[in-house]
Amino acid sequence: MSIDWISLARVAAVTVVAAVAIVSVVAGGATMLDKARARADAGGSGATGIAALGWAMIGVAGLFILFGLYLIVPYFH
Repeated sequence: MSIDWISLARVAAVTVVAAVAIVSVVAGGATMLDKARARADAGGSGATGIAALGWAMIGVAGLFILFGLYLIVPYFH
């Protein structure tokens, strides 16, 4: 039995890239929601659009996670 180290490295690299992407999208969405709250508290305009963008980014991260689960669970194929 031998280990295919190149394939293992590819899987590790894809895992790290996907994790960084998901965390970045969620962090961006949370930042947008925070900015929208601050703008609404200050009485500024445009808070609704920023909040919608924040929720959309969090939704995209959720879709990434669901796609990952689809790839992992063979029952869904």
